[in-house]
Amino acid sequence: MLALAAVVVALGAGSDLTLDAARALGQQLAGVGSLEWRDGEAWTPVSRADAGRRRWGPEHAFLAPRWAAVAPGLDVADLALRRPPNPLEVDVFLARVDPDAWRFRVWGTPDFAPAAVGDLAARAGLALAVNASYFSDDGPLGLVVSDGAARGRQGRNRAAHFVVGAAAGAPARAGGAPRIVNRKGAVLGPLVQGFQGFPAVMTAGETYSYLRYGGRGFDVWHVDRRTAACTDRDGGVILLVTDTLTNGLSLAELATVLGGLGCVDAMAFDGGSSTGMALRVPGHERTVPNLAPVPVIVGIEAR
Repeated sequence: MLALAAVVVALGAGSDLTLDAARALGQQLAGVGSLEWRDGEAWTPVSRADAGRRRWGPEHAFLAPRWAAVAPGLDVADLALRRPPNPLEVDVFLARVDPDAWRFRVWGTPDFAPAAVGDLAARAGLALAVNASYFSDDGPLGLVVSDGAARGRQGRNRAAHFVVGAAAGAPARAGGAPRIVNRKGAVLGPLVQGFQGFPAVMTAGETYSYLRYGGRGFDVWHVDRRTAACTDRDGGVILLVTDTLTNGLSLAELATVLGGLGCVDAMAFDGGSSTGMALRVPGHERTVPNLAPVPVIVGIEAR
């Protein structure tokens, strides 16, 4: 059955199934088995303790991606995951950013016209970008702050915020290091860049209980494409994107991966068909195409 799902995915539009139906079938089967991660040629199971862990310390950072520097202050890695007996692998693209070398920028066109992440990143002149906030036909949902201008209101039902405050002595657009603030109705102060996402994943090294036990009206075990971010204990920012078509991570698995990477504060961005990424630095280009156009991205440019 699992092999059949892989064939259906490969056939795509050439089969009698629509792409959406193929994705749905793949997602139903994707969560079979316990998670393993690959280090070189060896596959290592994620322990039951880590799969259910809520409190993370430095000693619990069990994942060891093979980071490669593509620019000063910017490292990237691919993390391969799987769930035996499911033969499909989940490729997770990771970017580790030093905020002292790169400034973060939230960007969309003046009318929030949806587009591919790569196209928006090129227009904004960003070296690396991922999709950002959730949206409807009327535009982004919740707060969006771009280059100091608020282009939406803070939604009180969305607890997760990715924000950049003003830095003393810095140009208005530059800002300081990003913060992830997971609190409904949080007082955020003057912002240079920012947006709201969902769900809040982790604060001060503690995973929220609903990501372990479910509840709050959503399925934490449903597998889908994911985009997320966290800050680590060294002051760096890690951006995560699943480079998959029909597969991905559940929210519970996403929390485990972020904790295993050594994250302290973490949140998810819009996912599913919105998930996308574009990397363009000299000598290194990579794209994870978003299946649906998006109106807002967050990315980096050199300081």
